[in-house]
Amino acid sequence: MKFFLKPWRQLPALAALGLVGGLLGGCAVVPANQSLLKDGQPGVLKAVMERKDRLVHLSRPADDDHKPALLLLHGATDDPTEMMDIVQEWRGTYDVFLYSYNYHEHVQTLATRLVDELKRLKAKNNFPGGLTIVTFSYSAIVFRTAVIQADDPALFAGVSLVQLVPTAGGSFLARSLRNPLVVFLVSLTSQPSTAERPYGRFAEEIWGGAGSKKFYAAIPPERMHTILIEADEHSLAGVKNLQIQAHYHNGLGPNVVVIPKSFGVTHDYFPTNPVGRAYLRKVLEALPATADNGPATTPANAPGIFAHTRLNPGAENSGAGLVQ
Repeated sequence: MKFFLKPWRQLPALAALGLVGGLLGGCAVVPANQSLLKDGQPGVLKAVMERKDRLVHLSRPADDDHKPALLLLHGATDDPTEMMDIVQEWRGTYDVFLYSYNYHEHVQTLATRLVDELKRLKAKNNFPGGLTIVTFSYSAIVFRTAVIQADDPALFAGVSLVQLVPTAGGSFLARSLRNPLVVFLVSLTSQPSTAERPYGRFAEEIWGGAGSKKFYAAIPPERMHTILIEADEHSLAGVKNLQIQAHYHNGLGPNVVVIPKSFGVTHDYFPTNPVGRAYLRKVLEALPATADNGPATTPANAPGIFAHTRLNPGAENSGAGLVQ
């Protein structure tokens, strides 16, 4: 088979397999947040940690059935409680759900199950107050795949999307996964690694023109917001390949803010960082569904941080825009 490397040329790539698989997990494991147990919901944390590809309801029991819904998607981690600080902050305002999934499975499988879960939930309450979806890191790929695979675009009607450090277009850490043999071997231990490849058929299907047109038909660009961090090790912003740049910007959308590196927000710990959550709060409060939620509150040590954001980083010299 022509794609096999000569034996002595395979060794460096094969030796790096374990390292690549580990690096592309995308999210660190954070300590489990036990606070939900204090509200008389002993089964909630168990359901979250089981990662059975189900939507877990995380809000307090309430009489108001017309609150907007907030659906969170965690990253490639065995501990979905990395999202619990966001849950704690917003479950008084939103009816909060978490898609707790096993990231070791194929991304297409996870996407199909997410669509099924959304159909089930929509049939139950139809999101009378609106639905906002927040993805973190790898789950941006899971959600995008779900939208593109869905047989009914109306499922996402009125949905707002906020992406936290998405691996848009793929991950920079996966740029070396070109050889088919290496890709196959990595896929045996790390499904996210192969899903985050900037190259190949899957990348073109979800980040290319046809996939992006379908995605934006369901999630209009004006209802999509992306928060990045400067010098993110996963980011493809600095890659010069024009096709990868097109995929990257298709994945970001037009409404982008970048947190300066000096603020100390890192990719893996974004959901637990108070500055990262302050940026998320600013975006959520600007969405139509949260326009009447009252004044914003930000960390005391982060005054005026939003003045340092910028739009469409790198767009001026990438040669690529949204959907080609």
